[in-house]
Amino acid sequence: MFPAYLAGLASWFVPLGIQMVLFPWLVAVVLRLDAFAVGVAQAAIMAPSLLFLPLGGLVADRGNPRRLLLRYHLGYAVPPVVLAFVLWAGGLSYPLLIAYALAAGSISAFAVPTRDALLPVVAAGVGLPRAVALATALQFAGQLTGIACASSADWLGPVPLLALHAALVLAGMVFVRRLPDPPAHPVAEKQGFWRSVGEGISVAARSEQIWPVLLLNLGVGIFYVGPFMAILPLAVRDHYHGGAFDLSLVNFAFWAATIVASITFAALARRLTLRGRLIGCAVTTGAVVLALLATLPPFPLFAALNFVWGIGAGITMTQSRTVVQIVAPATHRARLMSLFQLGLGGGGPIGAFLTGAIGALWGLRAALVMPAVGMAVLIVVVLVRSRLWSMRTVE
Repeated sequence: MFPAYLAGLASWFVPLGIQMVLFPWLVAVVLRLDAFAVGVAQAAIMAPSLLFLPLGGLVADRGNPRRLLLRYHLGYAVPPVVLAFVLWAGGLSYPLLIAYALAAGSISAFAVPTRDALLPVVAAGVGLPRAVALATALQFAGQLTGIACASSADWLGPVPLLALHAALVLAGMVFVRRLPDPPAHPVAEKQGFWRSVGEGISVAARSEQIWPVLLLNLGVGIFYVGPFMAILPLAVRDHYHGGAFDLSLVNFAFWAATIVASITFAALARRLTLRGRLIGCAVTTGAVVLALLATLPPFPLFAALNFVWGIGAGITMTQSRTVVQIVAPATHRARLMSLFQLGLGGGGPIGAFLTGAIGALWGLRAALVMPAVGMAVLIVVVLVRSRLWSMRTVE
């Protein structure tokens, strides 16, 4: 069961890796738009998470996650096919890319908590902390493979890459069909959407282990994901005068490091208990790296700093997901995992919009320094107001 889960995961995240390079490349390099336009475009691809991640978690808690995931795979193949056809016909435009971003982001927002809800079901015999670390590592490896494929966009063009995107997502349906249905659990079927979402937030707020993790995750979305998505492509284009290959190299360095961190912690999963301390150290490393990136050093050092940043990201994502998966009750797991993803997916568009606007007004350096300062302040507040540094989380 777990290998089929991992294969389905790869079939989703390889296309996501292609999209991570191809989409900003189309906006920043092909259309040659400014920092604000790039920030808005990157915000559009993440903005649906603000509404649809909580809704996706609620739907997954109430429905059959395996059947829902099959539908999401089918739907996620449609936007790249439409975009490829329009590009083939010579009709690329900024409004078209915004429409693509909203469609792809909406479907992905439903799929993420649904897939997370299935993980404990297929993790029997593997152990949940190890399963989380392995799934996270494969997610990053899939993105890295997609990034490597997208590095050919300068000479291959976008249409073949979009076709590959759609084909892989559809192929993933074969593996999703092999997954088991989760055991039934009692849910309040008559609760409204907002009451159900509020109940998930209430469960998170009452947990001494979950709320600081979710708050830091929101900070990661705003202060780290935003500049990573909106400012780094512009730094590669405007400061380093690079194209798709250089943008892929920066992404490759970051995501390769997350794989290294995730695999390392998969081996150590059962020995770890002070997960909050690891998360605190990792997010602090991210703030330091972001401040160093603001100096816009020589390109090899710029890529190396992204590798260090990726190590911190891999630790943060694996340990944060593990804490929420372990502590969350089965009746609310998908909703709580949707809140976890909402930190990245919901904070990301806010950060992309803000850093894009800062970059347009005050330049690339300010758009990197200010998020680093904001995250540093949040880290201090969380460490002072919570038990993050001393809390122990075991399966």
